[in-house]
Order: sequence, then structure tokens, then C-alpha cells
Amino acid sequence: MSKNIAFICSVESYRLSEAHIFKDLCLVPILLGEYLNYDVTIVTTDLNESVLHQTFPSVNFQYIPFEGGFEANMNTYLMQHAQDIDIVFTIGPYPSYLSMLKTYKQYNPNGKIYMKLDVNRFWLGRLLTYAYFEELIQLCDLVTSECEPIQTEINRVLNLDVKLIPNGFYEFFSTGPVSFEEKKNRILTVGRLDAPEKQIKLAVKAFLAAELTDWEFRLVGPMSDVFRRDLQEILEGNPFAAQVIILGPIYDKHLLEQEYRQAKIFCLTSTVECYAHVFAEAAKNGCYIISTNVDGASDITQNQRFGKIHPTYDWENIGLELKKAATQEELLADTCGALQKFARSELNWRFIVKKIASFLDEEALK
Repeated sequence: MSKNIAFICSVESYRLSEAHIFKDLCLVPILLGEYLNYDVTIVTTDLNESVLHQTFPSVNFQYIPFEGGFEANMNTYLMQHAQDIDIVFTIGPYPSYLSMLKTYKQYNPNGKIYMKLDVNRFWLGRLLTYAYFEELIQLCDLVTSECEPIQTEINRVLNLDVKLIPNGFYEFFSTGPVSFEEKKNRILTVGRLDAPEKQIKLAVKAFLAAELTDWEFRLVGPMSDVFRRDLQEILEGNPFAAQVIILGPIYDKHLLEQEYRQAKIFCLTSTVECYAHVFAEAAKNGCYIISTNVDGASDITQNQRFGKIHPTYDWENIGLELKKAATQEELLADTCGALQKFARSELNWRFIVKKIASFLDEEALK
């Protein structure tokens, strides 16, 4: 008899974009199901089924109406189907999950709940003051944090056993190790470039201040026309402006992979992150990482062994660090080999889900 995993969405995150299909919130239950040979269903209101089935044809989608109350509709669904669900996957300790998980446990006491926290330090600070938070995670059979400081703080304050599961990378196609000789004098950043928390304007200022005559700063990701004009104003008249390459979004996975493979340095200047997925992508491709002090930065750089961490908003020192790193060819070459070896053995989602399965005490069906 087959077993079943259901990813149930919260009220707070019921809309799943095409990009979400290839991020942790969908990849974890899907790849866990593949590894265990369990059926997988994504239970929510909004999902592009055609995109889902192009890559994961066996994954099911269960529509839950938003009209009449998503939470109430999800609870009705769980009342009817909890007995058929062996593992419920949830992401983010949102308040609406409390009633849903109580319903699931009421109708299937032997079912297991896995919550991937996906919280940063600022959200955690608020969560620890909310009564529902501890009650919610006490309902779960497995709770995991993406980075060690978050894990340590929750376990200390609430006397729990939250496990450490970092965010990984997903290979759409097989890639071999990157040789340092493949790389060029490039600094790369990837993300929603116009999102205020990404601080891309400060990153550009840092690069310009570094005055690196034979390096490029390559920006990959979507941005508004207004933001693009703002960047052009920053670049106008600067002697290094031509070395800032605004590529926009790259949807072709092979082309995006090449950007990572050819970059020597990956730069992230966000004010807040929860172990950004781009960290694992950069590490897998042997990029030296220069980052602000966001959650996950110390984990991915292994306490600055494979990069440098700076305070948020400190673009002057980030510029100095870019200038310094660009002259340390031996450091960049050593990082290229050692960091990608670590990432390729530890941060592939297909390997990570095996650890999750062991935490859940689940074995693959024959």
C-alpha cells in the first residue's frame, strides 16, 4: 500500500508561484516523496499545474477554495482526508497552521507533521513572545531550522530538539565540479534586484568604490524600470560604470549555471535573509562569498573560512573587502575547490531529504 505526503499551505502563503515550485517549500516534500517512494500532494489554492508537471509529473495538486475562508476549507479537507496522509509538510510557523495541525492530529493521531521553520532572527524574536508558537511546534513530530544560530536559540529558550537542515541546491541537470581555470574576474549577485532588503544600490556603490579595473559586477534578477533608472543614475559618469553588467532575470537554467560557474566571488548585501538559496548555489559552484551579516552567512562560509561577513549597510567595508579578495588569487582558488566539495557532498537537496527521512524515522517503500 502506498504512503502519502501532503504539503498543506497556510493562509499566509497560500499562493505558490512558478518560482516556488523549485524552492524549498515544494522541493522538500516532492524530493522526500521521490526518495521514500511515497505519493506527494500539494494542497493549496493557487498553483501552475502545467509547470509543476513539466518537471514533477507524478506530483498531485489538490485545490482548496479561498472563498468562504481558506483555513476553514483546509480544516474540512483534513477532516475528510487526514487518515490518508502519512506525513504533513508545513513551512513557516504561521498562526493559521495551529488549527490545521490540531485537526490533522485529531483525525490521524499516528500521522507525522514536519515543520520547516524558515525563520530569520527578527521573526524569531517576535515568535518567542507569542503563546501560539510553542503550542504549534509542540504539535510537530519534526521541526528543522535552516541555520545553526536559530536552531540553538529555539532549543535554549523552549527546551526543544529542533534539528538543523540547511537550504540546499537542486540540479535540473547534472553538473560536474568547477575548475578554477573556468572562472573569470567576475563578482555575481542573484535575486529580486529591486527588493529593498536586497540593498543592490549599496552593492553597486561598493563595487564602484573598489575600483577594480579588470573585474565585472554582474547583476542577475528582475527589477522595475524605475529601479533600473536609479541604478543608471548611480553609474552615470563613473569610470567603472561599464563594468557593472545588468543582466536582468535569467530563466534558462543552463545560462544561469554558467553565471555561477564563471564567477569567482558571490556578493550578497541583504538586510535580512533566512539562509538564502543563492548561498548553496554559489557554494556548489566554488564562489568565494562576501555577505552582510544575515542568517545563514556564518553557516555557508563556515565562520568566514570561505568568505567574509560584514555589518548590514556597511558598503564601504564591503567595497574594501571586494578589492582585497580580488587580489587574493590563491585564496579564491582554494575556496573554489574546498567550498564546492563541501556543498556538493552536503547541500544537494537529494542528499538532504535522506537526512530528513531519518529524522522522521521513515524508510523507502520497496
